[in-house]
Amino acid sequence: MKHFCTLVVFALSSFSFAGDNGGKPTNPDTVEMWIDDLGRLTPFGRTFDVYIQTGFDPEFSQPDGSSRPPYMIGSTRGSEIPTRAFAWNIEGDVFKNRNDATYPFLENCPECIEYWQGYTTFETWEQDDGTVVSCDIPGTYWDCIQSNPYQRWMYLGQNYTPVNWDAPGGIPNTFDLTNLEYFWCDSWILHGEPGKKYGAFGTPKYPQVQQQHADLITPHYSLNRVIKFWTPLDTIVGQVCCSSPGQNDYGDLIMWRGTDVDWSSEKHPGSYHIARFTGPDYFGSGGVIRFACNQGYPCDRAPYFVDYYADNSCPSDLNEDGTVGFQDLLQVLGDVAASKYHPQTNNGFSAVLKVLSEWGNCND
Repeated sequence: MKHFCTLVVFALSSFSFAGDNGGKPTNPDTVEMWIDDLGRLTPFGRTFDVYIQTGFDPEFSQPDGSSRPPYMIGSTRGSEIPTRAFAWNIEGDVFKNRNDATYPFLENCPECIEYWQGYTTFETWEQDDGTVVSCDIPGTYWDCIQSNPYQRWMYLGQNYTPVNWDAPGGIPNTFDLTNLEYFWCDSWILHGEPGKKYGAFGTPKYPQVQQQHADLITPHYSLNRVIKFWTPLDTIVGQVCCSSPGQNDYGDLIMWRGTDVDWSSEKHPGSYHIARFTGPDYFGSGGVIRFACNQGYPCDRAPYFVDYYADNSCPSDLNEDGTVGFQDLLQVLGDVAASKYHPQTNNGFSAVLKVLSEWGNCND
């Protein structure tokens, strides 16, 4: 079952490939998912960024010549031909330079939860067994959202992307991101660069992931891997929670609602930054990239496949000279002294211990 994504997806579909070991495509006009290997920034495994390149092919670009933003990744659906399954596979530890218990996620904002638990509307909620509950009963609106597997926002456990919930005056809202100084070696699903705001009103964008897939960067406790796989979706299903927008399963893992702003990468023009990981030994994904329709550019889906093996054979050898030694220790000590590891974790202390425990020649 090694590298489940590679074996199963390749067996069910034919894909175009990114560069060597998932690297940047040599053709700047192709649609690909690819990996930017940032190296060994910490002794916890390589740090790498995941991008989707959509390119500048005039036939597929926006009317002004800029690249078109990705809208979803997932499988084909309905009668779409050729069919494509979807897979997403992460193997190995996923390092986080944060403390999820104190990060300003929704579950760490009790005032936010209290507000939404008391929120009522005039609609009804039809449950899976046919029971109809009035949404004017406090708690119904909140309970519906928390039980909806297709919900993409405001559910507990949405800890795969940075967000800052707060409730000044008792009214919940999201605010400018905090802890950006610790992003350099963290692990997140992204909608562009973290902390960047878009549009005339300067609002952030967030990747949208259905509640049923919220563990997309959380390895299984015993398998130490994340496996998301499904065959082409036959029928679109969904659920409506009181007055909240209807939530549907389109066979997608991630949706980026950002067609109204330019969230393309400044570092890699024509590409879009969708994730950063530290630690995993392997990352692979395959399926189709979708584009929003009626935006002035073609929205035909594009097949993709990426396969990346991180060299974590000697993770404390930060300068990759074949030996874990003083230069590696000095780099870690410098990062600790500069408070680059989150103070509400023991990451800095663990980094020092890890270098010392792996001291010496990598081949010994």
